Amino acid sequence: MALFYGILGGLLYGLAQTSVLTYMHPDLKFIFVFLLFQTYLTFNLAQLGLKNEGEKFIPFQMISLTIRFILSVVFIGYFAYIHTPNMVLFASNFFVLYLCSTNFEIFGLLRNLRRF
Repeated sequence: MALFYGILGGLLYGLAQTSVLTYMHPDLKFIFVFLLFQTYLTFNLAQLGLKNEGEKFIPFQMISLTIRFILSVVFIGYFAYIHTPNMVLFASNFFVLYLCSTNFEIFGLLRNLRRF
């Protein structure tokens, strides 16, 4: 997980140094840190489900995905409430990063579900 976010952060930093900057919102750092925190929180919650030989792994994983979605909606709503400039660009950047991190977690989930 740390490797994935390290590569993603390095890629975003590299893109910020090029002419692609026009497609990146100035608050992209907040989005990245928020998704990193959110992944850490939901990963630890899902790890609780692996205790007792994975007895409650699937319910805990579903709860963590639900919390992830609700936190994301609140995050977007907060930035919309404070009237962030160019909200469409902000939301599109958020959902691209959200889908990248969620895709990574889904692959991990599928790998763990094969054991059950």
